[in-house]
Amino acid sequence: MQKSITGLEEMMGTKHKHADVIIAWANGEEIQYELKGSWMDINDPDWYETINYRIKPKRVKKEGWVNVYETGYGNLFPTKEQADNCGSRRWRTACIRVEWEEGE
Repeated sequence: MQKSITGLEEMMGTKHKHADVIIAWANGEEIQYELKGSWMDINDPDWYETINYRIKPKRVKKEGWVNVYETGYGNLFPTKEQADNCGSRRWRTACIRVEWEEGE
């Protein structure tokens, strides 16, 4: 696929606006398009020049620990050990593990 796109660029003298994303899609990457400020998944893009496309960001799972106090929640710590060693531990009522996902 990449050879034919490169050959087309040479013939036309310009690189397609979405060439890098098209190559990534041909290599199996998931693609999204922008619609009213939000990114939507798309399986078979039409590659319109007026639409923005991107490689779908990878999701990364994260975790941390939060100390709970009678007055509410405290800071987020990357490890339970750090939460346990917090200076205000004696006022803590619980220590909870939290999980979330972030894009790259």
